[in-house]
Amino acid sequence: MKIAVVIGHDKTSPGAYSPHLGQSEYIYNSEVASHLSKIADIYKRPIGSGYKTQMINLANEINKKDYDLVVELHFNAFNKSANGCEALIFKGNKYTEKVGQRYCNLITSKYKTKSRGVKDISQQNDRGYWFLALMKADAIILEPFFGDNEESLKFKNEAEYAEILIKTFCE
Repeated sequence: MKIAVVIGHDKTSPGAYSPHLGQSEYIYNSEVASHLSKIADIYKRPIGSGYKTQMINLANEINKKDYDLVVELHFNAFNKSANGCEALIFKGNKYTEKVGQRYCNLITSKYKTKSRGVKDISQQNDRGYWFLALMKADAIILEPFFGDNEESLKFKNEAEYAEILIKTFCE
């Protein structure tokens, strides 16, 4: 299986911040991605003018290669009490639904957190829509925890979390 992993956000717009981990999504997921290079090609979002433009440029680069799966790494933040993991997929994609369910099962089993499940994305204003819609290969967005919740401390070891990702995609 040929996999591309995209680090969510970029240096200029680093995404959610976890005070518990002391890191933004971009920094945390850059560390996670460094442990995935043995199973995947790693991509950073192009720094650009707006999310849709970034996704168009990213898709133009990734779609040149024949990937089976494209994964974007993130984590959530909301109100300091929301928790759990989730996977975002393009509505109706049975393969990524299966991958997302496997991911949520592995996360909840390993870290004893709740599963928020696999969420279908189908509208242009849904979060992650352009990433999921523009990729030629099956695509999925992974959100393992809420960084503003203490549960994020369970994910402090990026290498350990990366092993869950490897199990999700390769076993």
